[in-house]
Amino acid sequence: MERILKKMMDMGMGQFMDKSRQELCMSDIIYQGDHEDERELEQRYIELDLTRRQRLLVNDYVACMETARSRYADISYMAGVKDTVKMLIRIGALEEAKIFEESGSIILGIYNI
Repeated sequence: MERILKKMMDMGMGQFMDKSRQELCMSDIIYQGDHEDERELEQRYIELDLTRRQRLLVNDYVACMETARSRYADISYMAGVKDTVKMLIRIGALEEAKIFEESGSIILGIYNI
């Protein structure tokens, strides 16, 4: 199982995750609203009369939160993939999984489904 996930990451799972997540975000109304609110609040933040030191502190805090949330999203995505594979194995829907590369594309070949 861990070998399969490592191989998937080595073969570009990160790019696949980003593309898939981006497509879903662009079609999600709630996400779009939150993103628009974020842009408005950023503009209001820029207009605040803060000292340089205060602005640097807030910027560092926001950047740290964004980095942690982004990493958490990646970990959650991979946990979902891992849990799905485990569940398919447990219910007997997946006996064998092989990952191989064909013409630069990633293919997960699943047998006995």
